[in-house]
This record gives sequence, C-alpha cells and structure tokens, in this order.
Amino acid sequence: MMSTQGMLDGFDPPATRSAEIARVLVDVDVAHMDRPLDYVVPDALVDEAVVGSLVRVRLSGSRVDGWIVERTRREVSDSVGRLESVVSATPVVTPALYEASKRIALRFLATTSQVLSLAVPPRHARAEKEELAAAPPTWPTVTHREAGQGWDPYPAGAALLSRLRDGTSPRAIVTTLRPHVRACLSEAVGATVSSGRSVIVVTPTGEHATRVARELEEDLGVPAVVSGGEVSPEERYRVHVAASLGRLPIVVGTRSAVWVPCATTGLIVIVNDGDDRLRERRFPRCDALDVAVQRCAAEGAGLLVLSNARSVKAQALVRSGWAVSLDPTPQALREATPRVHLHGEAQADSEGAGGRMRIPQAALRLIRQGLREGPVLIQVASAGYWPTVVCRRCGHLARCPHCSGPLSMGADSAVTCGWCGREPTSWRCPQCAGTHVRGARVGASRTAEEIARTLPDASVLESSAAHRITRTLPARPTVIVATAGAEPSVDGGYACAIILDAAALVGRPELWAPEEAARRWLDALSLVRPGHPGLVVGTIPEALGQMLVRWSPTDYAQRLLDEREALGFFPACTMVALDGTAAQVRQVADQVVREGGAELVGTVAIPATREGEQNQVRTLVRTPLPDTVAMLQALTDIRRSRSARKVPLVKMSVNPPELF
Repeated sequence: MMSTQGMLDGFDPPATRSAEIARVLVDVDVAHMDRPLDYVVPDALVDEAVVGSLVRVRLSGSRVDGWIVERTRREVSDSVGRLESVVSATPVVTPALYEASKRIALRFLATTSQVLSLAVPPRHARAEKEELAAAPPTWPTVTHREAGQGWDPYPAGAALLSRLRDGTSPRAIVTTLRPHVRACLSEAVGATVSSGRSVIVVTPTGEHATRVARELEEDLGVPAVVSGGEVSPEERYRVHVAASLGRLPIVVGTRSAVWVPCATTGLIVIVNDGDDRLRERRFPRCDALDVAVQRCAAEGAGLLVLSNARSVKAQALVRSGWAVSLDPTPQALREATPRVHLHGEAQADSEGAGGRMRIPQAALRLIRQGLREGPVLIQVASAGYWPTVVCRRCGHLARCPHCSGPLSMGADSAVTCGWCGREPTSWRCPQCAGTHVRGARVGASRTAEEIARTLPDASVLESSAAHRITRTLPARPTVIVATAGAEPSVDGGYACAIILDAAALVGRPELWAPEEAARRWLDALSLVRPGHPGLVVGTIPEALGQMLVRWSPTDYAQRLLDEREALGFFPACTMVALDGTAAQVRQVADQVVREGGAELVGTVAIPATREGEQNQVRTLVRTPLPDTVAMLQALTDIRRSRSARKVPLVKMSVNPPELF
C-alpha cells in the first residue's frame, strides 16, 4: 500500500534505472571520504573504464582524479554522478595493489589514497603509449650456474631454492656473508624466474640497485630493470606499466620499487632492511619491509630479507613463525668474517695515557700494520669538521637562535646552522649566558686531517654523504675515513677496519641506538677481508661487544626483542603517538582507551619550534599485538568522525620511527 506521503506532489520515489557503475576511490586525502564512491559509466566509456584505470570525476563541485577499484551493474537513481573522462585506460592499480594499500592504510592510520600516491607514480603519456605499443617479450630462460653454490653455508639453502623453483613462496630472514651474498641473491632470483614468476629486489640506494641489476644480468642472462626514486619519472612509470602487464621478470630499485605491481609476484627481496633510507619520508612513514609483508599476505608471494645485521622487526617475524631464520654454519661463519677486537676501558687502562686518546695507540698500530697489506677503513660517527658544538663555559648544546637547529663548526672556526644555514652573530647560551662555543665531537674531515698529520707518508681519503666516493678503489695502501653508509668498496676488501667514537652512537638514549650501532658496524666490518682484524674503539655494552666478536647478529636481535617485550615496546606491542593541543589529544586518548581497549602510557609537552606556535602535547597509547587491529580500527573511526564534523585533527603516528 502506497504511503500518504508518497501520494503527495514532490514526494514521489526517485526514478531508478539499470546502469554500469564504477566504484571510484577519489584522490582526496580526507579521512571520512576514504571509501569508494559510485559513478555511472557513460556508454562511450564502457570499454575504457576498466578496473584499475585512472579517471576524472566531480566531487563537491570540483574535478578530481580517482582510480576505479570495482565495476558492477545495478539499479541507481538519476542523482548518481557520472564519470567525466578516463585519463588512462591502463589498469595501474591492480586488485592486489589495492588490497595491499588498504592494509598499509589501516596499519599506519592513513587514507588509502595517501598510500596509493606513494605506490602509483605520476602518469607519463609517452611512456604509457610506447609500452602498450611494444610487442610483449617472451619469458626469459635462466642461465644456471653451479646450483647451490652461494647457499652452501646454509643448511636450509637447498630447500629454499627447491621451493622457489617449484613455485611456492617461502619467507626467510637471512644473515648474509659478504663473500656469498651475490651468489645467494642470483640463485634465489634465478630459481623464482625459472618458475615463471617475477622478482622485486629493494636496496637502500640507487647506486646499490644499479650494481645489483648489473650483477643479476651477468649471472643469469636475464634483463633486470631499475626503478625507484633515482630514475626519471618517465622511466619509473614505464616500469610500473610494463610490470602490471607481466613483461618484467626482475625489477631492482630503492624503497618505492617495493610497490611495483608485477602481474605474478613470486619473490620480494629486501637488502639491508634496517637501513633508514628504506623508510618512507612522507606520511605514512612505512618502510620497505612493512610493505613487503603486506604484499606477501595479499598476493601470496615469498619474502627474502638479506642483511649483515638482524633488525628487531625482522626477528619479530621469525619469532612469530611467519618467517624462518637462515643462519650460516659456524665453520662458514669463521671462514667469511673478520676477527673483531674491542678497545674498551680495560684495554685503555693497560695502555696508559695513549690508550685513552680518541685514536689510541692500538688503533695507530693496526693502521700501520694494515697499510702494509692494503687499504684501511676508519668509520666515524659524523661528517664535517666539528659537527657538534657546545657552550665553552657550561657544555650546553649550542643551537641556532633563529630556527633552533644544531650548530656546527668548520676548519676556519666559522659556526653555521645545519638547518637554515645562517651564521649566528650574537649567540648566547640559554643556561649560563656564555657567548663562546667549542667543538664537542670530531667529524670525518678533522679525523682525516689528524690521520694525515700523524701518518704523513700515508694517502688519506674522506668519504661522506656530502662528498662520497662511489667508485671501487684499487687495493693499494690508502686510509679511507668514512661515515656510516658511505664506505667505498675496494678490490679484494680492506686489510683492516677501525670503528671510532663507538660510545657516541651506542650511548644515545633512543631505543633504536644499539640496533643501529650493530647494523652500521657489521656493515663496515663486513668489508674487511676474511680473517683480517677489525677494532671497535670505545666503551660499549658487553652484549653488543660479544655479538661483534662472535659475529652473532641473530642472538643479539633476539636479546633486544626480549628486552622490548619486557618493557612493552614495539615490535612486541603496537604504540600510537597522538600529537596536538592538550584538549583535543585528551579527547582522542580517552575515546580510544574506552572503545579500542588501548592502554594510556603518558603525556609529554612538545616544545614550540616557531614563535607564536600553540603549545602541543604528545600522548602515547599502546596495546598488545593480538588487540592491534581493534585499536587501529577504533582510531580510524575516530579520524573519520572528527574529519566529517570538521573537528581539529589530531596527528596519529603508529610506532613512531624516532622512538623505535
């Protein structure tokens, strides 16, 4: 029976009709709009508007881009909007990529469009046209070298390669040995490609990616393309399109390459997963391992993490049973690693005054001995001349009066700010009103100067982020002073290596300091010829020192994970930082504790960095891993509700990298 309201003019039910509907995820980073919207597909666009294509639609009177994530046919009213145009008929967002993006968005409290803006490079029409016009290549045949050569030191290496050749997807965290790492990578990639599946290899730097791609081509006879932020936008989009069409067997690149949508992804390889260059600088601040794990879950791909050290996050995957740990046999470990020695308090006391110098006599003796056999590596904690300056009177850290950035001093005693580049003309200490500064930490430039003065007959080179040596150096006697990550490769390896200022890094109060120290030092020491000496100068924790001497990164990572579990820190739990004004943060914290079952850790004030900025606070909430999804879903609902009501937003950071 028709209602009375329905019989009156103006209250007739809306007319409906059957139409093709495209569900479009619009590229708008608004929390309450983070869902697909329905748009009618005009008859002229039915063939072009395929799932994954980039389209243009109307939203709130504005033209915006979006991606079609679903196509259906159903009854709709005349009020439903229409697709305006198809920008690109190429499906750049595959269903698997969309699923992985939704997972990352939930895990890091972002919108799916924010994640897709990282995953999908900007469209380049010429590259797209050329790639679509090109004839699809045949799948390459892998040129096999001696099977299992690189994986001989690993008891489970043969089983890993067998599973990759059979088309299954193992997940392993591997402690690498530098003499075997190239063969291990080539054999794993070759086994996967021979099964008809693609491989993505992610490295920290573009230089490393180029070298790995060249080595894979030489070893396997299979073309490997390079992608990531270091290549041109046109080339990156070309790789994205070609991979989605199933034309690329091997893709090598930096952190953005982990998003390349291969048609059949068989294996994702992360090299040196603890390197901070693999972490996204933009929000959400996920790293390559986070994305790889979610892609493996969404696509059923395998995962291989290759690193000299072992990150706590990777060890947590092993402990959960999601991945297995592959470690070399003790005999292979002894044959492939240097002999590491420590120079701590006891050694300094035994040498007297000369043992307490920044470059002690033991280090100088090792340098002279190493120069008789080849190049010597000295790793220092910081670049520059005096990278850190303090008040001469009270020792308080000197900061720029304009932007509060760190001050540094050059060889000419000129003081400059590391953030704004200004030279403070009227600096005054906020603690004691002193007006003079002094250097507190020695950098790579001054260290190279001291070595050249102490060893006048030696050739001394400096390598840092500012002026990095990228070429492979010959194996002639040279002292190379380098910062972490800037150590150049040398033919045959270094004769010895010395780690200076060890206490400067491991003594930092941040929770990540011991893990980062282990990674930097193992990466540097792995460049030394097997059986040759390495020396770590400085007072460091006993457990860290024993790990270096025994070269046991897996045991040390497990120890750090146990400590974090006892303290209730990531990755043993999930912690979220809420940043904003005190009143707004308190509202969100109370709500997530009530609705999401989170535990309130505490609240601290955030110092204002700009004049006139409102005082901010940071509140930490956490939950055990089994309850993580409930807490994140509650926070997602809170974000959407506050966004829809236009309430001041509160910044939410999941497991902030600066803490862990």
